[in-house]
Amino acid sequence: MMTFFLGASLYSFSEINYTNNSLSKFDAPEYIDFTGNLYKSPSRGIDKDVLYLKVKKINYRNQEMKTEGRLRISVYHSSEFSSPLNLLIGDRVKVSAKLSSLSSYHNFQTPPLGLYLKTLGVHKSAYTKSPLLVEKIKDGKAYSPLHIISGLRLKLQDKLEKFFSSGNQSGVSSQGAVLEALILGERSRLDTSVIRSFQDSGLYHLFAISGAHIAIISFFLFSFFKFLRIPERGSYLLLMGFLVFYVFLVEGRPSVLRATIMTLAYLTAKLIWNNAPLLNTLSISAFFLLLINPFSLFSVGFQLTFAATLSIILFFPKIIKYLPRLPLRISEIFAITLCAQLGILPILLSTFNRVSFSAFLLNYAAFPLVALVMAGGYLFFLLSFIVFAPTQLFVHILNFLISLLLHLTHLSSQVSFLSYRIPGPHLFTIISYYSLLILLLIPFRDKKIRITIPVLFLVCFLIMISYPFTSSCRDLKITALDIGQGDSILVEFPGRKKMLIDGGGSRTDTFDIGENVVSPALWHKGIKKIDYLVLSHAHPDHMNGLKSVVKNFKIGEFWEGCIPPNNKGYALFKASLPASLSHKTIFRGDKITLGKIKIKVLHPDRSRKAITSVHNNQSLVLKLTYKNTSFLLTGDIEWEAEAEIIASGEDLKSQVLKSPHHGSLSSSSQLSSKQSLQKSSSYQ
Repeated sequence: MMTFFLGASLYSFSEINYTNNSLSKFDAPEYIDFTGNLYKSPSRGIDKDVLYLKVKKINYRNQEMKTEGRLRISVYHSSEFSSPLNLLIGDRVKVSAKLSSLSSYHNFQTPPLGLYLKTLGVHKSAYTKSPLLVEKIKDGKAYSPLHIISGLRLKLQDKLEKFFSSGNQSGVSSQGAVLEALILGERSRLDTSVIRSFQDSGLYHLFAISGAHIAIISFFLFSFFKFLRIPERGSYLLLMGFLVFYVFLVEGRPSVLRATIMTLAYLTAKLIWNNAPLLNTLSISAFFLLLINPFSLFSVGFQLTFAATLSIILFFPKIIKYLPRLPLRISEIFAITLCAQLGILPILLSTFNRVSFSAFLLNYAAFPLVALVMAGGYLFFLLSFIVFAPTQLFVHILNFLISLLLHLTHLSSQVSFLSYRIPGPHLFTIISYYSLLILLLIPFRDKKIRITIPVLFLVCFLIMISYPFTSSCRDLKITALDIGQGDSILVEFPGRKKMLIDGGGSRTDTFDIGENVVSPALWHKGIKKIDYLVLSHAHPDHMNGLKSVVKNFKIGEFWEGCIPPNNKGYALFKASLPASLSHKTIFRGDKITLGKIKIKVLHPDRSRKAITSVHNNQSLVLKLTYKNTSFLLTGDIEWEAEAEIIASGEDLKSQVLKSPHHGSLSSSSQLSSKQSLQKSSSYQ
């Protein structure tokens, strides 16, 4: 109880300090000059670098203000300055940047960005459009340990870019990006397709340097120390020293810090008492991590780490005794994987909406591969500073091993039931699951209870991984999703049918709107199937988000109007659609009845079926009528298309109008013709 009150008090104190921080309270809409020192090395990404700045002063509107706080700044690459920023911890810099909004997309209480920043110990987030707006004022202290380690980290990244070079803007190949993620914990240069493959296969956890990676490092170091005939206690001390150095090398990334603190607590207990109760080790680790940053409690990584570890400690002895002894520790690996999955399943489903049975099978091949890649990676970095020829040999070996790992992640896509997406479980289901999981540990004497609890747990487990509930509506319901620039409209028909018109998106695809915004919004509403997927027109801010929607949901039919035959983005989108998917092209005059809903197509005209390029005026315009209420959904049409629709003589009168082209100046404009103005009044 005292621990609980201590934790609550510490959290409240940290919350007050965070809220009252001068940088947290500062806000301005324009570009601001921030001056301070870097407290982490820049994070190199595909289209941007990220700076972590301990701000000392702000220059805004010719006024200088002293402040204290941590700022994360995204520095986007530009054609004038495409190379990464060669800055180190401690360097004093001045950056002209604009503060980002801490409010995320407003879809069904989406967690704000501020909560994520708290877990990182960051007070504000900002961005700047060019590295030319970053000025180094002064080098950091040359003999500072953090500055030296930051320089070493930069040199290691330079070695990666030299030996794993690529023609893309990230500077490294896919294999080099994977190696960087596994050794240095830097995942920002991983291609979105690689990330998606690892997520689908259930192997993305391999990139979070955690207990498994620390175990691999410890195994190789202990083997090396044993080869050198170093005493066991000396090996413990050397390993502890290396792990502390490794934490600094990866700059205290949360997953590494969690795993290292657990390992240090365990080794310390072994050194002092020759015994290390695992539950005590786990508790001490959690205590110190929350003491350092109480906001970690709400970090998904923190929750997954401790839920998995606790589940392994509690259930491994009970499960392993029922398994046969198999070579290569296959039984132990299976038991550990099963125990970890039992503990984290509700968290995974609630956070990532993913069921992945493929991880059980693929982990057997993935863990040895990762161990070989990490061992080869350390030797590669060591040799890269000494001799060239052996280093090049290791590059070929690593390329082969990582390519094999990448190929392994694609296997789950061949069998759909091994990895799929569903809405997150209800709170009652989660509470029931964990309650029954705990009851499984109790050795009840009553035989009926011993049988009933596992059966109830199995039922709860099946409910969790299948989500057998249906999402239904009594009346027509239309929701405009907040996806930033672009359109995405969800139509829920009376009953269970659903229609999604557009899915938002960006031109660069560096942030997947469909995966990170649209899909979670649909899952929140308990939706598993989109009966009618509609593309208004093939512009990226309407189409690109649908690529992930198609992968994440069952699709009944696909509707579209004009088809651009020579558009690369459209071709990629069409390739993502299942070959068996029913396809329908619709034009002005088409009428569709779906239950009590009447849908009338007002645009485009069928004569525009053959087009050479995509234009806003090719957008589908639909009129949905339910009882005495009509909705006019206009896509991105501009004033020319508006005039054409008015001239067609169609009945446009509606109670709800979706503003064309996001309400821009090029649409809904006052028409010069008096006749057009009179006709347009029918739907204004």
